Amino acid sequence: MNDQVKGLLRFIESYVGTEGVTVFQALLESNRELSYSDIIAATGLDEQRVRRVLYELSDLGLVIYRRVQSPEDGKFVYYWSLNSYGINQVLLNRKRMTLEKLRARLEHETRTVFFLCLNDGIRLSFDEAMELDFRCPKCSSLLVQEDRNPYLDTLRKLVEKLDREIEYERRSLPT
Repeated sequence: MNDQVKGLLRFIESYVGTEGVTVFQALLESNRELSYSDIIAATGLDEQRVRRVLYELSDLGLVIYRRVQSPEDGKFVYYWSLNSYGINQVLLNRKRMTLEKLRARLEHETRTVFFLCLNDGIRLSFDEAMELDFRCPKCSSLLVQEDRNPYLDTLRKLVEKLDREIEYERRSLPT
């Protein structure tokens, strides 16, 4: 299993849980459309859980379905498969959202002076520290100005790395 698939499975687990990973892997390994009953047989999960997971994966844009009406009884049968184009787009969009949040955090960290309590580890902005007369709200010890340089460098590098990844992936997506 390559690193991209492992990363995708971690993403799915964080949003849908382990059952989401189980259902996604069943679809990935089958390499074809599967009905609810096929997925239930492949995963051992009950029908209600399979339905919930599939709808959550669908909401994320990772799976798609095709609805077919049964000629025998007129009921609809759903066939599920991976949304191969959508997976790349979903992950790219998530990376863009993360990049926006990291840039906002970097801007906030760059513009704000912070003070720390060396005893309790409490971190306060300049305005918050000033309201407290530069004393810790827990132990009343004197707050010291934080040295932000190592933190800011790490944050900048992360923003640059993610920006490069997004640009590379954007260029590699079909138009």
